[in-house]
Amino acid sequence: MTKSNDPGVSSEKATPQYMQIAADIREQVRAGLLLEDAPVPSAAALCEQYGVSMITTKKALNLLRSEGLVYTTVGKGTFVAKPGRMVRTMPHRHFGQAERTYVHEAGRAGRKPSAEHSTSVLPASEWVAQRLDLEPGDDVTATMYRITADDRPMSMSTSWEPRSITAGTAIEHPHEGPHGEHGLNARFAAIGWTVRQIEERLLIRPPVDREATELVIPPGVSVVEIRQTVRATRDGDDNLVPVEAADIVFPADRYEFHYLMDRPS
Repeated sequence: MTKSNDPGVSSEKATPQYMQIAADIREQVRAGLLLEDAPVPSAAALCEQYGVSMITTKKALNLLRSEGLVYTTVGKGTFVAKPGRMVRTMPHRHFGQAERTYVHEAGRAGRKPSAEHSTSVLPASEWVAQRLDLEPGDDVTATMYRITADDRPMSMSTSWEPRSITAGTAIEHPHEGPHGEHGLNARFAAIGWTVRQIEERLLIRPPVDREATELVIPPGVSVVEIRQTVRATRDGDDNLVPVEAADIVFPADRYEFHYLMDRPS
C-alpha cells in the first residue's frame, strides 16, 4: 500500500481524494440513495464531511459534472441529473428520417424537446462558401438554433443553406410553409433532392464564453463541435451537391455519439 503526505491524496493506492469523494457520490446515485433532481452536498459540506480543502471538493463536483451525473443551478446548488445521456446516431439516422434530428433524439430518450431559432439571409463567408461550393458573397439562408430537452440546454448550432437551390421553393424558409416542421432529408426531398452523403468532422475543445453561458456548461466540461456538410443529388442527376453546412456544439456531459459503419461491399 502506497502512502502519501498530500492531504488531497488518499493513502490507499495514492488515489486522489477528489476522485474518492466523486466515487462515493457516484455510488450513492447508482444505489438509488440520491435520486434524480435530489440535492448533492455542497463543496463546503463535503469539506466538513471529508476534512479536505475546498479545492478538493470542487474538483470532485467538477468531475461528476463532466460525467453528466450532476448539474448545477446558479444560486440553488448541485443536483442529480436525469439518468442517461441523449444519443446521437450516425450516419444512418439521416436517411429516411422525416422529423428534425433533435426531436427524434429527445423522443427516443423520453424527453420533451424545444428549440429557439432565428433565420436570416446573409452573404456567404469564405468559410461557408468553401463548404457549399459557392462563391463568397453568394446568398445563403442562415439559421441559429438553441435546443433544450426537458428545459436543459443540449446544443446550439448555425446552419447555412444555398439560396441558389432553395430560393422561391416551398422550403425557402427552414421553419415556414408546408415542410417547416420536417427535417432536412424530408424538406429537400419535397423539392426533388435526395440526401446521399453526410460528412462530419468532430473537434473536442473548451467552450467559448458564449457557449458556456447559453448551454450552462460547468467548469471543466468540454464541448464536441461537429462541422457537418450534407450533400444530395437532384432527381435525374447523379452529381453530388452540398445542400447544407452546419456547425453544431454539444456539451460533452450530455451526449453520447454512436457511429455504425458497414463494411463496404
